[in-house]
Amino acid sequence: MSKFFSRIFAVLIIGSLFGCSQVTQYSLSEQSINQYLASHTEKASRSFNLSGLVNANLSLNNLNVTIGRSVPNKVTLSGNALFDVSSILGNQDANLQLTINARPDFDPVKGAIYLKDLELADYDLKTNQGAVKNVKTFIPLLNSALQLYFNDQPVYVLNPSNSALEATAQKLAKGIEVKEGKLVFEFIK
Repeated sequence: MSKFFSRIFAVLIIGSLFGCSQVTQYSLSEQSINQYLASHTEKASRSFNLSGLVNANLSLNNLNVTIGRSVPNKVTLSGNALFDVSSILGNQDANLQLTINARPDFDPVKGAIYLKDLELADYDLKTNQGAVKNVKTFIPLLNSALQLYFNDQPVYVLNPSNSALEATAQKLAKGIEVKEGKLVFEFIK
């Protein structure tokens, strides 16, 4: 009886090996990206000098990604942003619940996904001081800080130790395609 199970096991292993040679893509789920963001951005804080006259500190937390659901071919990122601005006009702190739509961009050299062409789709702004002074100037500063942040802070980096398919994607993928609920890496043959 054990010979029978050994043969079945061997057939399954060989079948899976031959089946893997036909794999031409790797899909990265929303859940995987959200887990990555939770472990890599919870304590991430960045300082920026915007337009030479304004200094800003930006911290992001509770980030959540949806892919291709709200806006086709885009990633929607929602979360909380703590934004502290210092300028010659004074200091302003803000806590924002925000939603960003962006185009995912894959850097094959780094194996990293960045967000490009950010659009601040929605926000709920709260401050300790009450109403925000000069909201019309505050939001463009926030948008600039977010663009700078995501230009060099990836939302996901492929890790070969996660799986054989992810290792293959890191070596062979040259771009990504947005599908509902996932990013798809096509392998170059």
